[in-house]
Amino acid sequence: MQSNKQKRFYSFRADASALGGFLDEPFEKIIPVLAPVSLPAVGGFATARSEAFNLEEIVSCASASTRVSGREHADGSISILVTATVERLNILEVLTAERIVSQLSISISNAKEPLNFSLAGSCFEGLRIAGRDRRPKLNSRLHQPGSGKSSHGLTLTCQDIWQTGRDQAANLINGFEGGASPGAGQWAKARHEWMTSKRPADDGTVLCSLMDGFEGAGPTDGCGHIVEIPGFGRFILGELVVSRKSIQLVAIRAELGCPVFGQISVNAVGGGGQGDDS
Repeated sequence: MQSNKQKRFYSFRADASALGGFLDEPFEKIIPVLAPVSLPAVGGFATARSEAFNLEEIVSCASASTRVSGREHADGSISILVTATVERLNILEVLTAERIVSQLSISISNAKEPLNFSLAGSCFEGLRIAGRDRRPKLNSRLHQPGSGKSSHGLTLTCQDIWQTGRDQAANLINGFEGGASPGAGQWAKARHEWMTSKRPADDGTVLCSLMDGFEGAGPTDGCGHIVEIPGFGRFILGELVVSRKSIQLVAIRAELGCPVFGQISVNAVGGGGQGDDS
């Protein structure tokens, strides 16, 4: 029998992809999206998987998988889990990794309040860039949250994200201004300066990263979570884009500017939703 028990309306949104992008040179080519998956609007569970992929020795991986799930609990709260994993990634022999995982655990206790989330499970294993082992230095504020606690565990709040984004933006702009690559300072300023003027009460988008740099990094190892290789391009790692109702995590955003021109996204996961009292 159909139930007439009144419940508040909520429409889920969650999606994940393991790899995708495009090339402009040496030929125009769309990099097919690997393991794309979306969560039904009513919630539920879905997975996708792709086996070995190799595009003209430019980008390859041994396997890729994604998973999304979402449900409403008895107390009316919402939980969403989004995961993407890539094994043995190789981008032009310049960036390689044994395993990369992007994972977001999202909790929403009240549609009038911003979502809370956790990055637990996200990792870079066996990462090498330009022939050197790179061990990411995780941002302590994002990985040791202190205030955002829900019934489903310790999570992050908008305040955590805003402060992290503002600090990282200022450091990136200062760091790239004296960089060896021509135009790097202008690029960093155009991309991140808007974050330095944001206030905690702002309801707009916040841009930051789950990492601050690399363990034992030297002055030529890039700036924060962005590695620039003159004559080749940039790698932007662990990028987070957050608003009150949604969040996206991209493990790697590659902007290639060598004889190979194009952009590649690795492990893009996101989620959120909309309720009747938002």
